[in-house]
This record gives sequence, structure tokens and C-alpha cells, in this order.
Amino acid sequence: MKKLLTDRFYLSLTLLVIVYTVGFVTVLLGYVESLMLLTPYNLLFASGLLIYNAEGFDRRYGSWLLIVMLAGFFVEVLGIETGLIFGTYNYGDGLGLKWLGVPLMIGVNWGVLVFGTAALIQHFRLARWVKAAIAATLMVSYDILLEPVAIRFDFWSWADGTIPYQNYLAWWIISFGMLLGAFYLVKNLRNRLAIYVIGIQTLFFVVLILDQNLSIR
Repeated sequence: MKKLLTDRFYLSLTLLVIVYTVGFVTVLLGYVESLMLLTPYNLLFASGLLIYNAEGFDRRYGSWLLIVMLAGFFVEVLGIETGLIFGTYNYGDGLGLKWLGVPLMIGVNWGVLVFGTAALIQHFRLARWVKAAIAATLMVSYDILLEPVAIRFDFWSWADGTIPYQNYLAWWIISFGMLLGAFYLVKNLRNRLAIYVIGIQTLFFVVLILDQNLSIR
């Protein structure tokens, strides 16, 4: 118990497991609609835990994280205004407060995913661009599972209900650039909680896809 209260990793992991266990049980009991109303708060909670466990967090790390969040947000603004980046889409009300038509949590999510996947790959002895490519591929895989859930619960919607392939290509290219910057500019990306946050979120998407009988397109 003392270790749980004094060790940030064990405390964070315990909180993460408790919150998502409640989420899994709520879905299985049939209250998924009510649960998904809490999505913005859940994302903020998981994001806070991930940043809290960033071992190399310093001014450079924080600055690059902020740049990634802002860049991710404004890329999405350009995306919905022009339709030229990801395709033609619009955000619904499922992700909470919006500015310029984009939920504020989207910027936070870009930062957390970039630094979370970077933490998963940073141990491998590979060229930085190779690690960035692998991590970007992981992010696209994450998005493939997220898409049907996002559409179902009004996070966003696509024109004609079709997800264009350019969405995934744009995700990869943008993610690659952000990740490459992280690998070059941040000295220590180690984060023991990253694999658990990304892993449990991915599992949650799979559970929702099965529970709601959604299809991956």
C-alpha cells in the first residue's frame, strides 16, 4: 500500500485500471450511451496520467509537447475548413468544447498519442527516422480502430459516411513529422505508463466495436 501511494507509476496504473474496469463493466451492462458522454473527461484523465509519468519531462519536452498539441489542433482546423488534408469531415458534440469547429481535446490527443507511441519505440536501437516510421504506423493502426467508434458516438462524421484513404495517409505523414521531431529534440522519452494507456484504450475500442457490432472500414 505504501508503494502504491508513493510511486507515481503504480498509483497511475491503479487509477487507470480502476477507471477503465468501470468503463468495461458499464459497456457490458448496456449503459454505453451514458458512458460515452464522459469521453472528454476520460481522455483528459488518461492524458494527465501519461504526462505525469513522463520521466524526461523538462522545458524542451514540454515545449515540443505544446507545439505538437497546437499543430495537431490547427491541422484539424485546416482539415475541416478545406477538406484537403484528411478528406471532408466535421466534428460532432461527442468530444466536448469546440473552438473553430474542432474540439479542444483533439490537440491534447495528438500530443498524447505522439509522445505515447514515441515512448513505446524509443528503446529500439534503430535510426530515428525508422523509429518515427514504426510509431506513425502504430498511430494509424490506432486510428483505424478509433474511426468506427468515433462515427458511432458523434465524435466526427465523414461526407457520404465514407472514410477516405487520404485520412490514413495524412495521419501517417503528419504523425511521422511530429514523431521525428520528438526523437531528435527530446532526450528522454521514457514513459512506463505509455504502453498501458495506449493498450487499454485500444482494447476499449475493440470492446466497443464488438458490443456495438461496428465494422472497420
